[in-house]
Amino acid sequence: MKTAVYIFDTKVLEDKAVFDSQYEKMSDYRKKRIDSYKDEKDKRLCLGTGIALSYALLKAGEDEASLEYAKKESGMPYFKNRSDLHFSLSHSGERAMCAISSKPIGCDVEVFADKADKDTVSWTKIESYAKATDTPLAYLMGNKASMDSAYKFFGFERNDGYVYTVCSKEEITDEALEIVVL
Repeated sequence: MKTAVYIFDTKVLEDKAVFDSQYEKMSDYRKKRIDSYKDEKDKRLCLGTGIALSYALLKAGEDEASLEYAKKESGMPYFKNRSDLHFSLSHSGERAMCAISSKPIGCDVEVFADKADKDTVSWTKIESYAKATDTPLAYLMGNKASMDSAYKFFGFERNDGYVYTVCSKEEITDEALEIVVL
């Protein structure tokens, strides 16, 4: 499976009819996650990651209804019945992001002030690595764990005020990565 990244602008979900229509298409697992949020923006972001994941699975030829969602001890979601299908979700501001691969993968999106904001770029690397390796952020931040150099990072900007980073053991090149903006 080719590693793919899907980015969704959740602003369209401010329209209640659009939100409701997309919500109805979600799995029970995703609906429960969306309903757990009180803030409308958080609900939109959660729905946005669900839309990106559903689209990623569709493009990969996977039947989402046949996949069993589960959570690791860390809280990271995964497919219990598919050890060969990995995904990572992230959201920030008005963007939702999904990365999907046959290998462990992590992704992060953050609002990006300007090119001088190196802290945001570093943060997306740390967070995407934590997701790819299922390492608690507290361990990385508290120097209880260090990053394995076998993991590679692919960072990109779209000149939309956000920075996007993907982390995987797999070499991620422009040719090996499909980026789709929904």
